[in-house]
Amino acid sequence: MTEEMLEVRIAAGSADEAATIAQALVAERLAACVQVTPAIRSSYLWQGAVESADEVLLTAKTTAGRFDELAARVRELHSYDVPEIVGTPITHADEPYAAWLRAAVHPERGEPRAHVETERKFELPEGRPAPDPLEWPDVDRLGEPVGQHLRAVYYDTPDVRLAQRGISLRRRTGGGDDGWHLKIPRGGDSRLEQWLPLDAGDEPPDAFVGQVRDVLGDGALQPICEVETRRSEREVSGRGVVLAGVCEDYVWTRNLLDPSLDRAWRELEVELRHGGADFLDRVSEHLRAGGVRQAAIASKVRTALGHLLPQAAS
Repeated sequence: MTEEMLEVRIAAGSADEAATIAQALVAERLAACVQVTPAIRSSYLWQGAVESADEVLLTAKTTAGRFDELAARVRELHSYDVPEIVGTPITHADEPYAAWLRAAVHPERGEPRAHVETERKFELPEGRPAPDPLEWPDVDRLGEPVGQHLRAVYYDTPDVRLAQRGISLRRRTGGGDDGWHLKIPRGGDSRLEQWLPLDAGDEPPDAFVGQVRDVLGDGALQPICEVETRRSEREVSGRGVVLAGVCEDYVWTRNLLDPSLDRAWRELEVELRHGGADFLDRVSEHLRAGGVRQAAIASKVRTALGHLLPQAAS
């Protein structure tokens, strides 16, 4: 469940006191931001008498999970015996802002780490040996193979709105990048891949959901597919430069929308490291000449969706 956001009103006795409280709340990640409104006039009951005072109003943006800590810190810094600390739920907020707010007050969940990946996938029929990368153009050295057993759960709407746009959102374990992954097309063979650690939560992180809210519309995210991959990965180099990472994958998928679409296949994945697009083109031509075809769909989850994808798109 997405954590509730709050707007917290705090009345301070002076501009200096307001500045001290605002700086502390933001610096200590108890609030994402604090807005200060000077020169308000308050009337209130205190010890049976009506009092009036010039005050400064602070408006802090935080989450319900941070409220108790925020209130305790304000009491420590405040000159009043009973300061005003009143939280009101924020019921509507622009999703990117909401994601920023939650990330700001929960640094332990981390900010997304991002990079652009450029890769191509190729079909490997069962029983056929994988191509030898040492025969590829520009390659003169192979790294040692590293085995991985990857398990991923992909999330989308029941009518696969993300997949229709080439976007994938998954939670994966078993590799060197265990965590949440969001991939957004950047054109051609490239995608922007963002990563958050597993402890970002058991549900799709707000920082990712906010970025695809326009695509999701009123659709709710749910697990749509499980993908298991047995992978052997190695780096290929030429003239001392690591050109690409090459993965030979055995893939099994469990379609949670239509079990009749469960399937298995082999594929070869070539992801650029320091090689250029021309290297990827030369490798593709070499493989094609050897009878290895580029995969028509460059995404495991889109392949696993089968006929659900064109039906949804139509």
